[in-house]
Amino acid sequence: MAIGLATGLSLYPGAELSAISQLVRLIGVAGAALMILAMVAGASWVVGWATVMLLVAYGLSLVTRPAVDPGAPLYAAALFLMVESAYGSLERRGRIAGLTGLLTREIGRLMLFGLTALVLAALVLALASVPVAPGFLVQVAAVGAATAVLTTLVLLVRRRT
Repeated sequence: MAIGLATGLSLYPGAELSAISQLVRLIGVAGAALMILAMVAGASWVVGWATVMLLVAYGLSLVTRPAVDPGAPLYAAALFLMVESAYGSLERRGRIAGLTGLLTREIGRLMLFGLTALVLAALVLALASVPVAPGFLVQVAAVGAATAVLTTLVLLVRRRT
């Protein structure tokens, strides 16, 4: 699942580009190749680098877009599912026998989390599209949101290590 999602995530950013499309495609292919390497070699630390490469490719593709990407929530959910399925697969490597019930629950849990990520990303995109007059309260809310995102990322990374 992680390799399939990495391949799709590497192709999406370069779909509508012209000027920097080759660079975006090259970075996307490098990200997908790193994910394949991580899954084949069983190196969980490579998953992070594959994710960074895919995010860089997507970020570069956003530079040339005139408006907000409507596919951003789907990209975010797919990226989340890719990382979770990669780590889940690597954690269970060598313990496959007799896990059919557990595996079904794990896939269900991943799909539920992926759907939640999709809904949250769509909500953030919808909120970002609302025109708001800049002011002190908007700046405070933005700083609070950025702090919440960074705190969540730090807690997730600490839980993984």
